[in-house]
Amino acid sequence: MDTQKKDQVSDEYFEVSDSHKGEWLDLGDKHRQNATRRRRSIPWSKLITAIQNKLSLSRPEKIALVSIAFIFLCLTVWAGFWLKQKNHLAGGNRDVELPSRGAYATISNFSSYWKRCGDTPGIKIGAVAIPAATITLRKDSSSGALRFYFRDSNKESVGDPVTMSFQNGIFSNGSHTVEITASDGFHSQVDFDTYQLGTMEAWELEVLEAIGEMEPRANFSLLFKTVISPALR
Repeated sequence: MDTQKKDQVSDEYFEVSDSHKGEWLDLGDKHRQNATRRRRSIPWSKLITAIQNKLSLSRPEKIALVSIAFIFLCLTVWAGFWLKQKNHLAGGNRDVELPSRGAYATISNFSSYWKRCGDTPGIKIGAVAIPAATITLRKDSSSGALRFYFRDSNKESVGDPVTMSFQNGIFSNGSHTVEITASDGFHSQVDFDTYQLGTMEAWELEVLEAIGEMEPRANFSLLFKTVISPALR
């Protein structure tokens, strides 16, 4: 009889324990579900605001960052301009399509460069370097005249225009090739060195042609325009 009572008590104990265990499991599941709902219910706006608060900067820090960004932008623009100008100068003798054919002259060879001038007659006093070019006419050129305009980095004409006549493709010096020089150039060695480094706008040379050297400016037509190479001869 006592044994039966003990067995009954034991069974009731285990039933109660199992019941409590099930309730605890249910409470745990509910707790996890509620936590998940709370996490899912956090608005994105609050999350973004929290991140912004964590990353918030003081006014001096914001000014410093803006200043750094502006300086970086300026350096990027300057570097792009410098590389473009450097490539532009380096291509001084390569951007002319040869032969360059006009109505009277056909230029088969061309090169530009700079020359030391010193006290050369016809050169403006004080010039330390002047632009120059060598032009070669093809033998099938007819008769006419070429006119050359040297222009500085401001596109202003430098010195006097140079006009060279030719007959049947031969210049007055008896050759198909002639060298032309400007009557003015750089008056500062520092400025010329800067030009050679490619850190300033390129100088240019315009080559025009007409039926004769006495023709007015309006009768000269453009053969080509090119930048002057920084090479020194």
